[in-house]
Amino acid sequence: MSIAAMASCGTTKNKANVAAQEISHDNREPVTAVVETPATKDNSFWGKLLGEACREMDKENICLSPLSAQFAMAMVANGAEGKTRTEIIDIMQLGDSANAKSRKLLDDIATKTVWNEHGDIRIANSIWIREDFDVKQEFVETNKKFLDALVERAEFNQETVNRVNEWCKENTNGKIPTILDRFKDSDMMLLINALYLKAAWSKPFQESNTTNQKFTTEKGKQVKVPMMMMRSNEQFYKDDVVSMVTKRLQGGYSMLFILPGEGVKCDEAAEYVAKDFDTYLMNMTVSDVSLSLPKFTTDFGMSIKNTLANMGIKRAFGGKAQFGGISDEPLFISDVVQKTYINVNEKGTEAAAVTMAITGLLSMRPQKIEVITFDRPFIYAIIKDNSKEVLFAGKVGNPNEK
Repeated sequence: MSIAAMASCGTTKNKANVAAQEISHDNREPVTAVVETPATKDNSFWGKLLGEACREMDKENICLSPLSAQFAMAMVANGAEGKTRTEIIDIMQLGDSANAKSRKLLDDIATKTVWNEHGDIRIANSIWIREDFDVKQEFVETNKKFLDALVERAEFNQETVNRVNEWCKENTNGKIPTILDRFKDSDMMLLINALYLKAAWSKPFQESNTTNQKFTTEKGKQVKVPMMMMRSNEQFYKDDVVSMVTKRLQGGYSMLFILPGEGVKCDEAAEYVAKDFDTYLMNMTVSDVSLSLPKFTTDFGMSIKNTLANMGIKRAFGGKAQFGGISDEPLFISDVVQKTYINVNEKGTEAAAVTMAITGLLSMRPQKIEVITFDRPFIYAIIKDNSKEVLFAGKVGNPNEK
């Protein structure tokens, strides 16, 4: 049955199991509803990016940062012209006021997030320019003004490679220690975003409830994984395509876990939810949830150049690229590389990402118990509560694999 047909069947009933009901009730307390946002906002980029990456990569575990990619490409867009700029703005969903949106997000993350000893968030942008390459000052000043970009001119040698990697390491709390191995002769400029988040659960799991349980991997193999369990009031939604639960993090963030229905692939589930993301979030209701979730850690890295090209950004990566706003020299984007890290455990989550674009010269009240056990491949997203921006999104096909 297709996803569209399954969705039209309506909501199915949940079946509570006895074992799940025996989990401690200590954390059952009221949950604040997810803040509503206009349903007209297009927030599907994260689902399209994750869906495309799932189809492209033969990996059981994938972790991406849509927000980091958007910041890196927002800097690129400030030097793009014509159809090249239109494709970047449209596919990355930066909007007509891309710089204003970026400025607002930076201000929101930097000044409106209240942290204590349980959390931290960092976001940084930088541009590294080959010492003898002529870049237009307006491009530099725009990225400084709206994206707080650090701009460095340097020889593209091993010393600068080390400095770039050190910058990434520093701005991700050591989780992404390297992003660059060496420069190619054609490399003229690097545009890099770094993103780091560490946050404790508002209601942590009790470590005593974590036990080894069966998990069926994406390849159909059964493995034993450390499964965290709790019963608490959480935001919950279910239809025939997906089951979703939100766990709140301290500091104004949440982690959304999405379990595809039987026979539904993770890439299909991601795109299904992302297509009408705000509506699905608004349709989640406070329910008495018996949650079983595996602990997992993912170190991941990939070039997202082909992923973005398959999504519709064509000209930026080829001979028809239009980057006259950067330089009078003929430029194109030779690669877009992203590295990520995520760790989810009883206390909370820690996640980091670096995205590097390389430019080169062309040469409600609970009424029943909802049971959700993530014992097969699932996807996740870390969301900024007030803006619904997706900072990280990923797939877990085997929690035992890094």
